[in-house]
Amino acid sequence: MVPRDKAKKVTKRLSIVDYALAKELRQKGTYIAVPSDTKYYCVSCAVHRGIVKVRAENERRMRTRPRRF
Repeated sequence: MVPRDKAKKVTKRLSIVDYALAKELRQKGTYIAVPSDTKYYCVSCAVHRGIVKVRAENERRMRTRPRRF
């Protein structure tokens, strides 16, 4: 078990309906619920799955968030 504050959280939106059918239904005014799937991974599992990149040893304990372009 990994503490929740150390775990990496990944949220994906799941599509229940085929894209073409969903587009057609939306044009007719239908509301389509999109459930989200949330999973928590330990750091080593997240690195293995490619969710988190491996950082250099001196950058690992940085508390600032990296800039997004």
